[in-house]
Amino acid sequence: MHSDPPIALGSATAAGIEVANRCAVAFDGRLDNRRELCGALGLDATRERTDSALAGSAYARWGSDCFHHLIGDYACAVWDSDQRAFYLGVDPSAHRPLFFWSGHGHLLFATEQRGLFACPDVSRDIDPDQMAAWLCMLPREPMRTFFRGINRVPPGHFVRWARGDFTLHRWWRPEHLPMLHLPRDSDYEEALRDTLAEAVRARIRPGERIGTQLSGGLDSASVTALAARELAAQGRSLTAFTAAPRHPQPSRRNRFTDEWPHAAAVAALYPNVEHVRIDNDAEPLLDTLEMHDMAAEWPVLNASNMVWVHAIGREARRRRLDVLLQAPMGNLTISYSGSELLASRLNKGDWLGAVATMRDLRRGGRSWLGIGGQVADSVLPASLRRRLRAAAGKRETGLFDFSAVHPHFLERSGIADRAHAVAGNLVNIGRGDSRALRLAALDRTSHRGFPVMVARRLFGLELRDPTMDRRVVELCLAIPEEQFALGGVPRSLIRRAMRGLVPDVVLNERRKGLQAADWRVGFQEALPGLRAEVARLRNSPFASECLDLNRMDALLDAWPGIDDTSERANRDYLCAFSRALTAGRFIRRVEGGNG
Repeated sequence: MHSDPPIALGSATAAGIEVANRCAVAFDGRLDNRRELCGALGLDATRERTDSALAGSAYARWGSDCFHHLIGDYACAVWDSDQRAFYLGVDPSAHRPLFFWSGHGHLLFATEQRGLFACPDVSRDIDPDQMAAWLCMLPREPMRTFFRGINRVPPGHFVRWARGDFTLHRWWRPEHLPMLHLPRDSDYEEALRDTLAEAVRARIRPGERIGTQLSGGLDSASVTALAARELAAQGRSLTAFTAAPRHPQPSRRNRFTDEWPHAAAVAALYPNVEHVRIDNDAEPLLDTLEMHDMAAEWPVLNASNMVWVHAIGREARRRRLDVLLQAPMGNLTISYSGSELLASRLNKGDWLGAVATMRDLRRGGRSWLGIGGQVADSVLPASLRRRLRAAAGKRETGLFDFSAVHPHFLERSGIADRAHAVAGNLVNIGRGDSRALRLAALDRTSHRGFPVMVARRLFGLELRDPTMDRRVVELCLAIPEEQFALGGVPRSLIRRAMRGLVPDVVLNERRKGLQAADWRVGFQEALPGLRAEVARLRNSPFASECLDLNRMDALLDAWPGIDDTSERANRDYLCAFSRALTAGRFIRRVEGGNG
């Protein structure tokens, strides 16, 4: 073994390296609890220190337990010269990934996988098992990536490497958090509002020009409102971007298709907000995917959304913004719906509580038929539930409804039974256990660092998500579920907590906003190019093996046009076709195919 293993550090704009005493620290990211950390370490909080220096001091005090004390978005590597060991740690948000390869007594680590490919010993072979899991929308194995031999440090874990061997340690265990019991409903509202406000405040640094992605929903409205309030107190402005359809769309049941009016109502409350409209189809679909592919190391999950996401990035760069605040994880944290409350009470045998919940749901607007279906979902085995629904002509969505994974490839992968059982719906994993359900969803979205990396690479823009702040996540997992569905109102807690800060038109909206509602226009314009893309995929042995290319061609032949707004069309083209397409493009790029 070499005394100083070689290190590969990928590009990272906020990276720093600190060498002191017995350790060297490489740090990429941001610490949000600097003052508290300095107090715990007995350091002068007014003295200027880098985040890497603070992380080094934390390691010197607490060793590998230091990660418990570091709050922020970060990837951190520590070389302990006394132990002759590396510690590679990542915070729970996964916004700052950290990859590593170990072999021949060497350790290579990098914030981007392409940093590891500089070493000829590192393979670029795609891991078929991980591709199968991705195509089936399953949570993946924690350490594995799309590339054989390249590992990642999972969110909330650290890896200890010594003498050529490594071990994985999980330091964040949110499933063990005690439940929070407060005297009044208003106390939960105050706790959520204050914690979220602190998370927003921590993501606004002096001198930075700040923007937000503002939809018509509760999460981005809450983040935008709190950011506007904080920036106004500092005499600073905020730019809010809203993607909206250029082509009018018909209304749909339980959906609103133009989020601009709701977003505009939020912006109008705060004089320091400049509100910018972005067309959903601001650039061609395939051009967007080409640009994204050059910067990404992961297949695109939602291709249609990439068009307006990249358009916002371009406009933010043109306006010389530094930071874009988002709220993609809000559904799992601040605006969790409380949807598992009834199932939880039924599973626990809390019959009085279950009856009270059904009564609240009815008062909140749910039909008795819908409540009865929810009860059946809660108490019946999945197989029986599916047979009963099919007999009633209401077949549940199955795996192949949203996935174009090749059936033979799926069978060989060994995950077919699990994929069919989950069928893209994580409720089938954690039914009746809201904490398990939300943690499973967080595991499935563990690729969060890749969009952050793409925005930094393409637009020089930092993406920050206050709804994934560790303090916010832990608070929301500890709050009793009934607070999220109080009185039968879904997402009750955030609606109550943000009263007076977010307009009533948003707080009282029960429908969900539909992103990229006019995606069909861009898809139809791209049809010739999409046919050519599928034809090129046939030249790739692995793409031909794992993707059902015949089905993809058949879907293009059966394209129903821009006026078909059915859920079937959404599943066929937004999900099955588009995700197979982006997976195929990823495969061809790795293989180096051009034909």
